[in-house]
Amino acid sequence: MHRPNPRQPGSGFAVRSKGFPLMTALRTRSLLAGLALVLAGSSSAFAVDGQAFADRLKAVLGEQNTTLSYSGVATDDDNVTLKGVQLTAKGEAAQPVALGDLHFETVTGSTPDGWRVGRLQVADVDQTEEETRVTLSGVQVEGIQIKGTNDKSASLSPLYFERAQMSGATMERAGKTLASVENGRIENLQAGNGGYRSNFGVGRFLFDATATAEGNETPPLVALGYPQLTGDLTGSGAWDPQTGALSLDPLQLEVDNAGALSFSYTITGYTPSFIQSLAQLSKQMQASPQASDGAGMAVIGLISQLYLRSAELSFTDRSLTNKLLDYYAKENNTTRPQLVDQLVGGLPLALAYLQNPTFQAQVTDAVRSFLQNPRSIAISIAPPSPVPATQILGAAMGAPQTLPQILNLSVRSGN
Repeated sequence: MHRPNPRQPGSGFAVRSKGFPLMTALRTRSLLAGLALVLAGSSSAFAVDGQAFADRLKAVLGEQNTTLSYSGVATDDDNVTLKGVQLTAKGEAAQPVALGDLHFETVTGSTPDGWRVGRLQVADVDQTEEETRVTLSGVQVEGIQIKGTNDKSASLSPLYFERAQMSGATMERAGKTLASVENGRIENLQAGNGGYRSNFGVGRFLFDATATAEGNETPPLVALGYPQLTGDLTGSGAWDPQTGALSLDPLQLEVDNAGALSFSYTITGYTPSFIQSLAQLSKQMQASPQASDGAGMAVIGLISQLYLRSAELSFTDRSLTNKLLDYYAKENNTTRPQLVDQLVGGLPLALAYLQNPTFQAQVTDAVRSFLQNPRSIAISIAPPSPVPATQILGAAMGAPQTLPQILNLSVRSGN
């Protein structure tokens, strides 16, 4: 049997052995060229619509009484940059705040379905106007969600983010630091019931009272013995859409070697339906400001849905009270005990409009105890059941003497 010789020119095997790699190479080259064209076009085909994103962000901020303006929009795949950004709060005296360029990374979504942003980086700010210089550094926000126009559900805000942080901010006057803030942070957590929980704080703040001095005049804080105030701020809050419970628990301001202020509250009735009604009323009032009478009745109707469950304001003294008493005793050419007697003696007259001798005596005793030996003092509202906001307003206007009982209001000293 004759077998073709691969080396013979006339052999069919030889033709196939030479033709196969040639055809394969041509087909492979065509496939690669087509793939390159697809890949080249994919970046533009799937690039985010930066202008649509910017328009939606501007609209949402406008609903929050903040005007967003920018000089241009640049898009690079799924990244969007807003150039020359300025934010202006609502109000006649409001001045625009220049933020420079804002870089939004990993932007996905659409205006109807909503937008998501992996991270927002804010360029450092360094502005000087006359003798005042303001700096802002290390600002970034992660996990941003912008509500879509198709989403008709109620939420606390159409703009949500998971985390925000700021490395530092300073204000200088005539070359001297007037105020500074370090390590600001906000963290938001979504609960399983559709609610939120937030934690926020400022790692460190400083206010230099000496930088406010003009001429030979001594600033009041310096006269009190506080040339500089330093401290920190922490807080947490939560919202439960099922019960409408909105709480701040607590907000704590600690001023080193001066005192600590704490505030907490819980209201109920702040439900999704309440939020929707409030948003609709706000739009109606903006569209027709002259219809104030009807809007006023609508506001009262909304307020009737809110209830006060609890609230507390407390102050823990670290030295502030004693310094205030000594300062004002000297200013009034009197002694500290005499000043305390004057302050306590004026309370019955100040509280007389309540027409509630029992509560009046409680307040007087608590204030006297605190001023004589400053430790802590607290004002608490703890009714056995949530009190309607309209009942509180009605009592305040028509029967103020009933407020202490309605609210289970108490004032107590920590001594």
